[in-house]
Amino acid sequence: MKPIRFKALAAIITICFLGLLSVSGSLWFAATTESDAAAINLAGSLRMQAWRLVDRVNSDKTRHNGLNQLIRTYDSRLASPTLRHLADRTDIIGRRYQALVSEWHSEMRPLLSDKAGWREFADKVPGFVDRLNDLVTSLQLHTERKLHWLVILAIFSLCSILAIGAVTIGYIQLNLIKPVEQLSYAAKKVRRGKFDHLRLNYKNADEMGQLTETFSAMADSLSLLYSDLEAQVSGKTRSLEQSNMALQLLYESSQTLSMNPYDEDQLTLLLERWKRLLGLKRAYVCLTGNAGSMKLQRIFPQSETFNDVCNTGQCEGCIREPSSDLQFSLSQNDEGYGYLQISLQDGQSLTEESRQWLRTFGDIVSASMYRSGYQTQERQLLLLEERAVIARELHDSLAQALSYQKIQVTRLRKVLKRMGTEESVDSIVEEIREGLNSAYRQLRELLNTFRLNTSFGSLEGALQETLKEYGKRDESVKFNLDYRLRFCHLDAHHQIHVLQIVREGLVNVIQHSGAKKATVVCEQVSPGKVQVLIDDDGSGFSDEINTPGHYGTTIMQERAESLGGQLYFESSGFGGARVRLEFSSV
Repeated sequence: MKPIRFKALAAIITICFLGLLSVSGSLWFAATTESDAAAINLAGSLRMQAWRLVDRVNSDKTRHNGLNQLIRTYDSRLASPTLRHLADRTDIIGRRYQALVSEWHSEMRPLLSDKAGWREFADKVPGFVDRLNDLVTSLQLHTERKLHWLVILAIFSLCSILAIGAVTIGYIQLNLIKPVEQLSYAAKKVRRGKFDHLRLNYKNADEMGQLTETFSAMADSLSLLYSDLEAQVSGKTRSLEQSNMALQLLYESSQTLSMNPYDEDQLTLLLERWKRLLGLKRAYVCLTGNAGSMKLQRIFPQSETFNDVCNTGQCEGCIREPSSDLQFSLSQNDEGYGYLQISLQDGQSLTEESRQWLRTFGDIVSASMYRSGYQTQERQLLLLEERAVIARELHDSLAQALSYQKIQVTRLRKVLKRMGTEESVDSIVEEIREGLNSAYRQLRELLNTFRLNTSFGSLEGALQETLKEYGKRDESVKFNLDYRLRFCHLDAHHQIHVLQIVREGLVNVIQHSGAKKATVVCEQVSPGKVQVLIDDDGSGFSDEINTPGHYGTTIMQERAESLGGQLYFESSGFGGARVRLEFSSV
């Protein structure tokens, strides 16, 4: 298809051509009409001149000179340039003019040369004049025909100009103004950022069609760009909202866990929130209260369920390599506290930012546990230092006094033996000696208790060392430790008293039960609830178990009460005795 400029140029040229044609026709008609009018006037004067010749020859007073003057005038008018150009024409006008000229020169003029021919001349003049009238009539008809054609040309030019103008206006309206209006409307919508329904209907293969097609393509590109930008903005907004929520959750995690990292309810709530925030399939932690221990406890949201596989103690079997993207090690200062484990939905992937959030959350958990352990150790050191001071004071005072009394009793026995005293006196002295020895043993045990320390890194380590110690005291008894505490926080106060109660119980096993085997069990029966069992296969408890001061049970009861717990004396599943301690670790 031709470009619009070619069509517009063609329309303008056509209109100009028609206007030029009409003007040219008018000019031509004006020029030719002027000569035709002169010819008609001159032909009309020839008629009058012919009648003057008739009048002259019929006059009695006709003079020869006057007649010749009229003849010469007639000759000059008939041969004038105004009429002579008619001889060049081939139409009826030319033929009639040539016939008139021939008739004048061959018939009419010779009759005037002799007076005898004047009568005949006068008789022929009417016919000659009629033929002049025919010439004039032909000239008039010819002029009228030219005028008729001029009118037709003018009407044709006018109609053509109007038609071309109407077509041009319609073409401009359809192919220029309307597309421009559509472009203007579309441009306003684009300026307002609205790209819907911007496909322009103009499809011609011209400049405007190219422009509208290019604009439509541009609008589509802008629409895709804006959609992509909106999607990016929406994604960035969601990402920022998620980042804000994640940072808020990290802050709350830091605040909550810094106060009590062993609060399982809070950990469960935090894991549930991480699961919802990141759209995870599963999120849980496997934690231990003893740094470096692989006895882990799984803590997970209430919305999740697991098979009971954590009571086997085989944590290594279900822990994958720490390098896994879905597993984050919980460690602080090279001390491991477990793992943060997540599972993704089908087809889900985590961004590096999300992974960093989870790593930070894991660092918060491990850091809070590290701080808690460090604070517990500090309190243990302070408590142990205080107890060590008390032990030194007891050793320097009461222990020395008892040692002195033992020496004095020994001297008294020797003196009484030389004096030969009565047997009753000897028995009293022996009872005093045994009482002093018993008091001294109890004092030494008390001093050992005060000098206890948990420098082995955990309660489990301290209990193991205690069992080794008592195993060396009495090699006939086999001592075992079943330590099941995983994620349970015991502060220095709890650990010291538990260790003291266990030691008191082991003393009773060695001194009174006659057992061959003894087992110490530490377990968490419910969140925040700890149970310690001391079982043996000895003779069991006598009926006097509740007698005040019997087998050191009073001291054990007092220590249990200081823990805010309960102490029970029961029969063991091994057939012997069981000491059961229950207390809250919270």
